[in-house]
Amino acid sequence: MVLQRVIRAVIMGPPGSGKGTVSARITKSFGLQHMSSGDILRANIKEKTELGLLMKSCIDQGQLVPDDIMSRLILNDLRKIDNSGWLLDGFPRTVSQAEALDHVYSVDTVINLNVPFQTIKERLTSRWTHIPSGRVYNTDFNPPQVPGLDDVTGEPLVQRDDDRPETVTRRLKSYETQTEPVLEYYRSKGVLETFTGTETNKIWPHVEAFLHRKFSSLSQRAA
Repeated sequence: MVLQRVIRAVIMGPPGSGKGTVSARITKSFGLQHMSSGDILRANIKEKTELGLLMKSCIDQGQLVPDDIMSRLILNDLRKIDNSGWLLDGFPRTVSQAEALDHVYSVDTVINLNVPFQTIKERLTSRWTHIPSGRVYNTDFNPPQVPGLDDVTGEPLVQRDDDRPETVTRRLKSYETQTEPVLEYYRSKGVLETFTGTETNKIWPHVEAFLHRKFSSLSQRAA
């Protein structure tokens, strides 16, 4: 009998790097469960769990959520799917969180999307949103039929605070400062694989080919 190896992977990349698109393709192509730290956080706050209330208290006070609470939150959810392969997105964000994850699970591979900050800034600052519906337009490759107006309702589009140039620059610098030590941590363990490019559709075939090779070799080792 061939044992099926449970795959555990992490995906990293700055806001606007195409991480959501690549995550969706990985989970669909390889049958992994997509575990988004943002989704887990929101669900716990909504359900008013003990950890969710702790998190909400931190957020309401404008404080960063402590590493140990964030780690407990994510690990609680991962334990519920112990026998499934997963792709972790948005966690770990600090070395302390990475170490907490390592105490419980062995991470097989870390996918790092390395998209030039200038590309991301152009991509994000070109985004305009119709707030009531959530429809998003991009003035470069998906512009509205009438500049500044929603195609369906004709109502005005707005640029979210997150997509303003000064906010994007600040978020990218913050991401770089926070996650560089995490990338170095995984690089030293030999599990980091970085994919560089400016277009998600051109990066994806390389990610897909790498994961096919990686998962194939892991399954053979488990056999």
